[in-house]
Amino acid sequence: MHIDQLRTFLEVAETRNFNKASSNLNVTQSTVSARIRTLEDRLKQPVFYRNATGVTLTPAGIRLREHAINIVRLWQRAEGEA
Repeated sequence: MHIDQLRTFLEVAETRNFNKASSNLNVTQSTVSARIRTLEDRLKQPVFYRNATGVTLTPAGIRLREHAINIVRLWQRAEGEA
């Protein structure tokens, strides 16, 4: 699992939209989709329910969100100290 996957996951969770997340992250929508797909493959379960109006977190996504927030914060602190 890479920090970019977690940052992307959190952005999608916040915006509830892959296109908005891609714009906010300055990456393509296909990059966002690939990162989420790789994350879901690694976890062996979906983290988002997808529909025409956007996405919502699955139970696995809800559990992952809190861990992702903590991991990203810890990574940012580590980068600041390096």
